Amino acid sequence: MSQVQAWVAVAGLVAGVGLGVAGASWHWVRKLNTVQRLSDHLAASRNLLDQQNTQARRQVEQLQTELAELRLFAERARRKLTQLAEQAAATPAGATAPAAPAPPAQPRASAQEVAQMLTRNDQRRQPAIARADQEDAGFEPTQVDPPDPL
Repeated sequence: MSQVQAWVAVAGLVAGVGLGVAGASWHWVRKLNTVQRLSDHLAASRNLLDQQNTQARRQVEQLQTELAELRLFAERARRKLTQLAEQAAATPAGATAPAAPAPPAQPRASAQEVAQMLTRNDQRRQPAIARADQEDAGFEPTQVDPPDPL
């Protein structure tokens, strides 16, 4: 074997190793890019969920504040009614006590009336529901449950 043949064999070996490394690196770079894209997508999803969670916590806090205000208002109204009732009971029979205004009674709809209203509402919404079926909005139409009969 001559010296040229040895150098050709070494050069072929080096070229083969180089092509093997290039092919392997191309393969792994593709896989790493795919994993990187998935990781970025997961990070974006996590950030979105964190933002939604923060917004939900703010809404809960706001609702709790409003509920506390409504409870205070109801407590004051209850005290005032109790005080007026005590004043009315404490006045003599011949004296006229200031009449407390009666709260207006709200008429309650029967279950049948509510069902009729819901049916009319559903009939009006039919074109909107048909359009919603055609357009994939991602949300189901809102359903309203009728009140429980008393």
